[in-house]
Amino acid sequence: MGRTPSIARPRRPQYREPRFTRVRPYLATARAFAWVIAAMLLIVWGAGIAAAVTEYKGTYQSEATIWAVRAAPALSVTDPDDPNIALIQTAAAQQAEVLKQLLQTRSFLVDVVGRTSLKTRFAAAADQDGFLGDIQKRFRVETLGTSLIKVSFAGHDPTTPPELLNAALAVRAERIDQARQLSSAALGLFYQRQLEDAQEEALNAQKALDEFNRSHPEPLSDPDQRVRAQLRLNVEFALLRLSDLRARQERAVLAPALLEVSGVEFQIVDQPRVSTRPSGGERTAAIIAFVALAAGAGLAALLVLAGTLIGGRTRQVRSGAPGRVRVDVVTAPSTPGK
Repeated sequence: MGRTPSIARPRRPQYREPRFTRVRPYLATARAFAWVIAAMLLIVWGAGIAAAVTEYKGTYQSEATIWAVRAAPALSVTDPDDPNIALIQTAAAQQAEVLKQLLQTRSFLVDVVGRTSLKTRFAAAADQDGFLGDIQKRFRVETLGTSLIKVSFAGHDPTTPPELLNAALAVRAERIDQARQLSSAALGLFYQRQLEDAQEEALNAQKALDEFNRSHPEPLSDPDQRVRAQLRLNVEFALLRLSDLRARQERAVLAPALLEVSGVEFQIVDQPRVSTRPSGGERTAAIIAFVALAAGAGLAALLVLAGTLIGGRTRQVRSGAPGRVRVDVVTAPSTPGK
């Protein structure tokens, strides 16, 4: 007998669920809560945009441009011959870093506020640290090149930024001058002690030479002449070192005064001015608007997600509830085989 060829059954096409159907529950939830989402977005976005506009229109910025140069080595308080001194930063970067570090200290900010019209408000503030922290955040120091610095302050009062900038620059100059004076005094004391040792060394060298001359009358032998030449050389080296230390001591005393009078290190090119138009609030306003938009969108997405999950869980519970089942009971015949 021949084999009957087997007929392969055609495969049923697999039905794939469209991707759009996965989004349908969320769209249905969004349509169901459309008015709630619209009201929520209107409140959050409206409040954020209103706050951003208020911040932009109510911010006034004042700025000062400063020319910074590095002092000549002859006017430096430190020893210009010290090989350990590394001058990697530019003059503008160095001065800007000094001002940034001063703005991080509480005593500096207290001195700055004490010279402005904010003194009474600071004294009456319940949270003085928060008051100073807000002022600190509104200062901005940046370099415009190797020798230019821009210092700015943004506030809600047109007259306050110039006052704070002028006060900050004045207090900075005083702090730098005080530090320079203290460093000069310490360096002067160091040179004074070295000068005393050098004077004693020169005196001992001269005494040794005089003692040799008294004990060795002319004519001298060749070994004695070499010894006398060595003693004279010691005296000359001692006198030269003494003269160098005296020059360094004088420079350490005069350098701070010369720098203070000349002002070559820190020159204000553009003085702070009172701003007549709102400026400086663009960045803060943009951040406020972005946060408001992101918060509104996040709350709407969270509402849709929560509503979809809760609705799906409720439908599963309802569809899985046990219903009534009908059971028919048929009695079997008593005779076997029937």
